[in-house]
Amino acid sequence: MSLPRVLVTSCRELLTLAPRVPFGHEHSREPRRPGRVALVGGALMVLSLGLWALWTSLGSRDMWHMLDLSVYHEAAHAFRDGDDIYTENYGKWSDKLPFIYPPFSGLLFYILLPLGFAGLKWFMAVVNLLSLFAVVWASWGMLGYRRGLGRLGISAATFAVVLWLEPVEWTLVWGQINLLLLALIVLDLALPDDRRYKGIGVGVAAGLKLTPAIFVVYLLITRRFRAAAVASGAFVGTVLVGLVTAPSASAYYWAHLVSISGKVNSKLSVGTLNNQSVQGMFTRMLGDGGAAKGLWLLLCLVIGALGLLAAARASLYGNELVGVVITGGLSLFVSPISWSHHWVWVVPVFVLLTHTALTRARPLWWWLTGTFFAFFATWPLRLNVNGHWDGGQTLQPWGLIWLAPRDHNQERHWTPIEFVIGNGYLIAGIVLTLILVLHILRDRTALPTLAAPAAESAATASAGEGAAETATPESPAPDPVSGGSGRR
Repeated sequence: MSLPRVLVTSCRELLTLAPRVPFGHEHSREPRRPGRVALVGGALMVLSLGLWALWTSLGSRDMWHMLDLSVYHEAAHAFRDGDDIYTENYGKWSDKLPFIYPPFSGLLFYILLPLGFAGLKWFMAVVNLLSLFAVVWASWGMLGYRRGLGRLGISAATFAVVLWLEPVEWTLVWGQINLLLLALIVLDLALPDDRRYKGIGVGVAAGLKLTPAIFVVYLLITRRFRAAAVASGAFVGTVLVGLVTAPSASAYYWAHLVSISGKVNSKLSVGTLNNQSVQGMFTRMLGDGGAAKGLWLLLCLVIGALGLLAAARASLYGNELVGVVITGGLSLFVSPISWSHHWVWVVPVFVLLTHTALTRARPLWWWLTGTFFAFFATWPLRLNVNGHWDGGQTLQPWGLIWLAPRDHNQERHWTPIEFVIGNGYLIAGIVLTLILVLHILRDRTALPTLAAPAAESAATASAGEGAAETATPESPAPDPVSGGSGRR
């Protein structure tokens, strides 16, 4: 079947009010010898955390500066004093930065002011680490692993690995809130669809930073209208809280949203290597002009339409984690600015790839998973702005994208190899997303065409607990890439 026909058929399926495949929150997957898995996974997590703490405390002082957090902290002082937090710059940077998040975020950091900046750094480190584990735990659950020692162990082992992904590492270094937002979204979408409060996490995340609002669209096109309404209501609630607590700042923010968001561009170039978005790539190629923005808008429309269509289809047929990571990837692609530390969506992607490698007896999937980790991992390097090893530089956790020359418009003169390296996160993300999109849209045989009848679903639900107890690791389970286990 040709791709245009597949797209038309997929759109027709999404518009047809057929019953959704019900969400099965806990399924029968469990690793062999769950007790041993929990013991080994726990040991790996403790070892990894110990190495991270050692690296942070004994390494460069730049590993604990949390400069972005200092922007939020100083903006919170202005919030407390009733100042307009959007007209000044803040932080411990030599060149201070603007606060560009919604007023609800300012309120959050205002509440944390009694901790002081030193206490706030510890608090954010703990919150980010807990959020990372929560994302891993929920991701394995969305793949059908039931609660227990086995899932706890495999989550701990995964945590030990993803802690060393560059987006995760720099979120911790900068004191960013990316992992918190990711946890709010993934934990929310991992809930069964019949939970009345499903959607609150997405709405609160959008209230802290607007980008997660794309998941309201995701909920709508997957026909979870109640969850979409709850998410919208939660977001509106954050706006109202901001209006009540900081009326002047809120009025200014929502009236000047575009100009406030653009303030970062006056401080940090959209074309800098650190911006791994579609607009960032075209700006590096063509400069900051109309051509780059035009190509960005065109490609965003194409990627956005295909991606949301595939994400919706994946979710409708039970592959919830696939749908979630595709939508998360789209938020990175289409956003004007997606700094490398925004790419924490690689965490659930790594879980998905690891699960696929475990359930498919093909070395190719292990090779792909290992390559994915190596590319997004952090490596202790001493790099200068040319991407070369320099013994005079501070030892820092660099990702492979930083091997490309940067600053002073060097990005405009990259060789083809440097172009691929310097746009590595974006290229890898788009390629992986396209593989998932094309596979989901074309492979009809691997996807169920009808949901289970209501009576059968009820019977399955009543017997679910007993079935979970008797399930074995050899129980047949669909592969998440071709036909999922997130819903039943």
